[in-house]
Amino acid sequence: MVTVAVQELPISYSASGSVVSDQRIEVATRTTGFIRKIFVREGEQVVKGQDLIQLDNSDVEDAILLAQAALGKATSALKDAETDLVRHAALIKSGSISKITLRKTRLQRDLAKDSLDQARAVLSTAKTQRHYTHISSPLAGIVVSRHKREGDLAVPGTSILTVESNTDLLLETYVVESRIGKLKQADSVHVAIDALDEPLMGTISRIVPSGDPLTRRYQVKIALPEEKGLLPGMFGRAHYRIGTETLPVIPSVALVERGGLHGVFVVDGDNRSFFRWLRTGRDDGSNTVIRAGLAASERIVAIADARLRDGDLIRPEGLAGE
Repeated sequence: MVTVAVQELPISYSASGSVVSDQRIEVATRTTGFIRKIFVREGEQVVKGQDLIQLDNSDVEDAILLAQAALGKATSALKDAETDLVRHAALIKSGSISKITLRKTRLQRDLAKDSLDQARAVLSTAKTQRHYTHISSPLAGIVVSRHKREGDLAVPGTSILTVESNTDLLLETYVVESRIGKLKQADSVHVAIDALDEPLMGTISRIVPSGDPLTRRYQVKIALPEEKGLLPGMFGRAHYRIGTETLPVIPSVALVERGGLHGVFVVDGDNRSFFRWLRTGRDDGSNTVIRAGLAASERIVAIADARLRDGDLIRPEGLAGE
């Protein structure tokens, strides 16, 4: 027979979730134009700075030409105004022109200078628009969707592509309000991903303190290590450790199954066996956790025997474990 011993065991709470990317970018443009070329398709890997989209830039180039012409005109106007100012400044000394005329000439020069500054700003803006017609990837990752096709009109604020990072991955789970207070940021979490053979060790990255008023659940995101084959969208389960408890643990071979339920033969002070039903917990193949029905220091039959009946005398010298 064996004497029941207790162990301090972790209390775990499991929550299912999905693998998501910590960086998900909706690629859009800041200018309006028809899409001339999209260089990537769904599922393709991209690197940071890689060409993604080329918009039709004919309108932008026309705007640049107009701005350059306006800049040239403003430059000539300023040059003429400065020449007039120098000439009138010389004439004022001989009294050939009035001070009012000189003042007006100086005003014309100042206005021409302002017009030149404005023309430069317009040209700079037009050249900036040229940059917006050529869109590159802001990060390394995977193209997960294309919202537009070549020939479609792209407008500011409307997504053309969606790109996700495939390195900064999280498991997004939801935890009930009765358990959320047991979790802390940076806690380690065992994570099981259905598509992977081996479990992962993650870390709680974020706990969103605002819960859903209908489900009373709170979002918890777990940072995952880089693992080959791990992709956004995969299903997984997080096993949070929320405390410890002290429970009896017995050899699994001591259990007797009757009608789908489990029990053991308890040995009393007179070395007689009596069957007792148990509520069992986790079983690792060798030992079973007992959640109800046994206490520490009680004695049980170490190996279940179908021939045992209540009241049978147990001979300690013939039993294993003692």
